[in-house]
Amino acid sequence: MKKTLFSLLAIALVFSLSTTAFAAYNFSFGQSFVYDETYVLGDANGDGSVDGKDSLNLKAAVAGMGGYSTDIQATDIDADGALSAKDSYSMKLILSGTKRSEDFEVKNGEHVQLYRLTVGGYDISDYSIVLNEGITDDDNSYVAALILQKYVEKVTGELILITYGTATTDHVIRLCQYDLFTEEGQKYGVEGLRYEVKDGDLNIYGTLRGTMYAVYEILEQYLGIRFSSNNETFVYKARLVDIPEGTEEEIYPRISFRTARQTFGSSGALNYYLALKLNGDYLGGYDEKRFGTLSGPIYSNAHSFNEYWKMGTGTYPANTEGMTESQILEAKYASGTAPDPYGWQPCVTNEKDYTTLFTGMLECNRMGMLWGNTPFIEEGVTVFSFSICDNQNYCTCRNCRKIAVTQKEGYSGLYLSLYNRACVDVQEYYPGVRLMGIVYAKDFPATIKPDENLVILYCGTGCNNHMLGREECYESGGQLNNSNNNNDVFALNFWGDACKETGADLWFWVYPVTYHYYLVGCPNIPNLYYDTKYLMDECNVTGIFYEGGGRTYNFETLKAYASVRLMWDPDMTYEEYVEVCKEYLYINYGEGYEELWEYIEMQTEAGDQCGTCFINNFDRPGDMYSYEYIAENYEYMRSLLVTALNKAERSAHKSKIETLIMSCDFLGLSSVHTDWYVNENNVELYKERYANMYNYIVSNGIVTFSEQSVYPVPESLDYKTNPMTQFYNEGSRRPGIYP
Repeated sequence: MKKTLFSLLAIALVFSLSTTAFAAYNFSFGQSFVYDETYVLGDANGDGSVDGKDSLNLKAAVAGMGGYSTDIQATDIDADGALSAKDSYSMKLILSGTKRSEDFEVKNGEHVQLYRLTVGGYDISDYSIVLNEGITDDDNSYVAALILQKYVEKVTGELILITYGTATTDHVIRLCQYDLFTEEGQKYGVEGLRYEVKDGDLNIYGTLRGTMYAVYEILEQYLGIRFSSNNETFVYKARLVDIPEGTEEEIYPRISFRTARQTFGSSGALNYYLALKLNGDYLGGYDEKRFGTLSGPIYSNAHSFNEYWKMGTGTYPANTEGMTESQILEAKYASGTAPDPYGWQPCVTNEKDYTTLFTGMLECNRMGMLWGNTPFIEEGVTVFSFSICDNQNYCTCRNCRKIAVTQKEGYSGLYLSLYNRACVDVQEYYPGVRLMGIVYAKDFPATIKPDENLVILYCGTGCNNHMLGREECYESGGQLNNSNNNNDVFALNFWGDACKETGADLWFWVYPVTYHYYLVGCPNIPNLYYDTKYLMDECNVTGIFYEGGGRTYNFETLKAYASVRLMWDPDMTYEEYVEVCKEYLYINYGEGYEELWEYIEMQTEAGDQCGTCFINNFDRPGDMYSYEYIAENYEYMRSLLVTALNKAERSAHKSKIETLIMSCDFLGLSSVHTDWYVNENNVELYKERYANMYNYIVSNGIVTFSEQSVYPVPESLDYKTNPMTQFYNEGSRRPGIYP
């Protein structure tokens, strides 16, 4: 995997930066680095050591002789892009013990992962980063310059000067940030980007976020950096990388709203969330202008009506002397009445209800802006949430029922009319602002269409086993919540057509996360690829909200990462998607990534063979897997994990795989309980593995359920009871399936 992955870097690019000529804005990247040992310098034949055979290979390569396999990254010791007598001499120094391989990987007293970086053949030390005149620390290209400077120095040891306007070096990396509403800015839009190498200069273009995204693209595609988690950034090793003259890349994201709730936080936004080009919410201060703002709601994400009702029913303080505007609004909010978000929806036809909600929306978002989260409103970019709560207690008063039932607009149409009204009214206060409203109902309006300034966030809660658009779901007798993907597909196509007709946007809230039953992951990783393609190509979906969370005992972080990569590049092939997954497994679990991918494929097959639909926030592990398939393949699936464990070198990798083995044993032992223990075909092995699994859960504080008090970890071992029943009180809830 190391050499396969690195081959993508060998043709690549690279550049560097230096201390700024001004005071850097104070923000923290907050991560550690993992440096991959892709090769050993001097190891020409790739056997892991440097010896006489490598010297012979190198000499033969220098002499132009055939029949020898030589890794140029490992043997180009002087990093000039060619093998020469100078490299042979350096090899002699290594073999004689005069020098060590590591001695040739040091710059300024520090180890470097990329020894030489060139742009159009020119060394990165010849470059400076140049920003437009007038750029301040409140502009995105300024942040992009700092990001580029930081990572190039970390990887190459070269610190490059950042200047404004006129270059002071022979060559430049120029970050050209255009105003969004200029002719050039309209070409790129909010997120479009372009970079090129022309006459030895690297030019980067964008508006609100494009220059920053381009920098992250370059760091990943050419410097070998992988932003795979909050805490750790992975870096491949390279001897020489060039960004060739004539390089030109242009990207315009197809998915305009991209967010995920997994593996990030405000402390890791710059090295995971923004690095992977997510642009939604949950960043806690990273939605400022200098980070390009966000595409998601700026105050409340979803279910905002109860928030706005609380503000709208509040009263201003009697004495506001000495209070800031923010403090006044906070006091008003605190005095209001908050309805039950799980049992209340507003009346659409009551004028007082509308006024309360609309006023509350304006004031809540104003309060949020005063907190500093969003210091400016950008026409066509900024979104306010204006959404029903997460329940189906829709208003059934006479006037609302008239619209929903008599006029056949349905309850989705009823609340769509409320969204549309607010979309029009908000323009008086914030021209160009859009509103986002959630749709849960599966009925459809007869005549009402979404306003052009509306974003419909459709929440799909059908089936996690079958893919969208495949018509594989059961109409009845399947998923325990009596729902399936067929309903979602019909709704997505309806809303996609309606939004396309009026110019509104359709976003989709997808739920791949493993809810509640943390010992076993939901087997839906391949589905994520095909579902994303279907949403984009067939349903006119322009935004995706990935519902993450829960525990990361299985492959939850992989699912989120792969989904995020798909959001940015939904045109990748399935084979490319698999490579994304395998690389993530390599980075996070070690050399046994191929075994882990096979294990994932078998998990998926076990889910397919359960023979029904399931949804992972209602169903149990026993409802999502075929016990028969797991029982038949348990030993082989476990052996894949054991092999991956034996291949792992880092303790962090070993720990993650040990947790996977614990989860594998839980489901495996539940599946073979009758045969191994009750029928006494393998009692001792059963007891040994059950004891190891139980002790691992207890000693590592494994949380087995979302509300641990509901299903606490058993106080002691009970071999005679099936593990599924012992840990979760009962097994599958489907008739005829045990446990």
